[in-house]
Amino acid sequence: MTLFFLGDSLTLGCGDGDGLGWPGRLASAVMASGADLTWYNLGVRANTTAKILARWSEEVERRILPGQEIGLVFSFGVADVANDVEFADSLANAERILTGAAAMGPTLLVGPMPVADQARTERIAALSDGYGPVCTRLGVPYVPVIGALRDSRAYADALAENDTVHPSAKGYATLAELLLKTNAVRDFLGLEP
Repeated sequence: MTLFFLGDSLTLGCGDGDGLGWPGRLASAVMASGADLTWYNLGVRANTTAKILARWSEEVERRILPGQEIGLVFSFGVADVANDVEFADSLANAERILTGAAAMGPTLLVGPMPVADQARTERIAALSDGYGPVCTRLGVPYVPVIGALRDSRAYADALAENDTVHPSAKGYATLAELLLKTNAVRDFLGLEP
């Protein structure tokens, strides 16, 4: 199987001194299960949903081998809030991204993460809530994480240890642990419940 992780700097893992981010930790869990896995982290700093929409399919298509089983994991939204992308535009971009992705292969959306700034986090939370109905309509599994991470002292500490937007390695580990506890992620990755 080949997994593609696409999104912004939080997908890329900026601030993670271990160089894994949450995608690397999920990929490690899959490989530890004995699965044959190739994975690509295609997160790009400051990528809004419009920028992801413009690039994702070409980047994936050039990496797919004939007959290869793929999985597409997206996470976006924080860069949209940071760049004042209109709420409706972000939702429309998400729908276009996920529609195209679901036509290509199994697709999963991980919701956007909180930041230290509470006003900005409120806007991120509203966007996270908006992504849910889009995913339901498209039949794409969605894992919102903002509520659990807002309540996590470890994640808050990891944001404070870094630049208040990107957590330190501890925060990415917290996020990966949270994701690996969800049935949606475990099913998507082919891991035992």
